[in-house]
Amino acid sequence: MEPLDQHRVTFHYHGILGINFKEGIAHRKFMKCLEDISENNLKKGFTLEEKYPSTADLRPNAHEYDESIIDVLFESDVPHVLKNLLGQEMYLYLAQVRQSYYMGEEQQSYMSWHRDTHLYDGGKMSGNIPPVYKIIFYPNLTGREQKCLMYCMGSHLRITPNKELDHAQINQENTVIANNSNIAYSLFNTSGLHHAVPPKEENGQLRVVYSFCLESQLKDEPKHSKLHDLYKAKLKEYNENLYK
Repeated sequence: MEPLDQHRVTFHYHGILGINFKEGIAHRKFMKCLEDISENNLKKGFTLEEKYPSTADLRPNAHEYDESIIDVLFESDVPHVLKNLLGQEMYLYLAQVRQSYYMGEEQQSYMSWHRDTHLYDGGKMSGNIPPVYKIIFYPNLTGREQKCLMYCMGSHLRITPNKELDHAQINQENTVIANNSNIAYSLFNTSGLHHAVPPKEENGQLRVVYSFCLESQLKDEPKHSKLHDLYKAKLKEYNENLYK
């Protein structure tokens, strides 16, 4: 079986896949940009504002902060990877840069085990249908490894309306942990159970979150239309060059 075919099978059954960015020009600019943000050395007109307890998001948005935040996706052929794994073109729905802060050894996760799409509301489906696929990148800017994301493999295929019963399927054997890295990112189905691990370093942990959906779902987030138009334009150019 070819590697891409094997990745497709793994992703279908596990719901998560680790993939590496290419270390090119856009990636180098991207990493420098993230270093500046983590040190709160922000460009004029941008701030880090609290989103959840112990976290702050880049405002007013991430995609206008630096072009490398979007360009790194195309340099690493992410649109091609998504299309081959999912069988159709996917579109960038939202891009976020988020800093989570260290709040002590007893710190609780700002986002414990959950699904973005679930049946907990009396059996009624809540969240995006079809589910959104996320790429999360946790750069290692200190040289020290941290656990960042936990995902219950296969849980996107096992969804129940009872939250306690649903969470009972989580165990050490089916849970994968993603650590911070300067090249590896995690792609996952957000209908699967996942958990943000609190940082254990005093510098906290930065993350970049990309949310992808079908083109027809973009209308659900009209406030991000500038991002959608930007991505579509870059995707058109990318596809034209890819299939020359």
